[in-house]
Amino acid sequence: MGAEELKKRRRSHDKYIDRQRVALATLDLFTRMPEDQPRSFIAVMEKGITPAVGSDHILQANKGKLMGCVGNSVHFSATGAPPDILNAINFGAGIAVGEIIRINPISNTVEVKIK
Repeated sequence: MGAEELKKRRRSHDKYIDRQRVALATLDLFTRMPEDQPRSFIAVMEKGITPAVGSDHILQANKGKLMGCVGNSVHFSATGAPPDILNAINFGAGIAVGEIIRINPISNTVEVKIK
């Protein structure tokens, strides 16, 4: 390729690069949260608690940690809860209702979805 050929193709190459940048910035299946699935998080169960799938818990945010309570007892806590859930609970009513959807007995954790 000569210098003239490179100059001739430069403009179309720049357009191609610009189109690819736009494609990278466009949301697709892997860069957005599904709208029809409820938000969930993994929490560690407290000792001596036997959870049941489908049981409801009151979720409270306390110092960046999300706690699941039944009455006055804490059944599980999540230190790595997603920030959007923590912000929604903190700036909303201060509490939310969560439901256990999966129990992992080996790791002593539960998966909780926000109702």
